[in-house]
Amino acid sequence: MFSRIESVISARGLGSNYLFLVKDYAINLGLVGVVCTRDDGSVKIIVEGGEEKLMQFTERIKQLNALHPVENFYTKWVEPKGEFRDFSVNCNH
Repeated sequence: MFSRIESVISARGLGSNYLFLVKDYAINLGLVGVVCTRDDGSVKIIVEGGEEKLMQFTERIKQLNALHPVENFYTKWVEPKGEFRDFSVNCNH
């Protein structure tokens, strides 16, 4: 089943390298979406794909977050919108 995850991560040391690691994980799993840094410094991730691949993606992101002192991390499952054709580092959401 096709699904969507929206996540926000607040942690120290999440620079542009982190955004590109998230993008690489998503692309390797065949997922589409976007990752970006928000005005408050947190990272927003919107990703769509099959549920099993999304669960794998979430586990990888949790492992990646272990490298940074996480202040806040949440993930919510929502209805997919089908608005993405690939995965990018850019937010207008």
